[in-house]
Amino acid sequence: MSLWVKINALVSGIPDNRVRLDIATTINYLYNVYTAGGINEEQLRSELVNICRDIIEMSNPLLAPEEVRKRAEIVADDLVKTMRIKALTDRVRARYGQIIR
Repeated sequence: MSLWVKINALVSGIPDNRVRLDIATTINYLYNVYTAGGINEEQLRSELVNICRDIIEMSNPLLAPEEVRKRAEIVADDLVKTMRIKALTDRVRARYGQIIR
């Protein structure tokens, strides 16, 4: 799945459009900072865990804190992997361009 599809799935449980947009924009901003070298992968993961924890708590207020933490870590790890792959793809495309034969 693409990064935007995963972000959309993550925020889909939030009823307020503005909040969804703010979260999506923040995650995209973190991706840009990461690819520019402003933060390392561990810092990216930490920020994403915090964001995911808040989203999961808003979407599932009855979950136990430990379950929220576990889910947030799983979602954040998935986002980091997706961002790593997207960054690699972006670098390759920037280096070699869109060569189609």
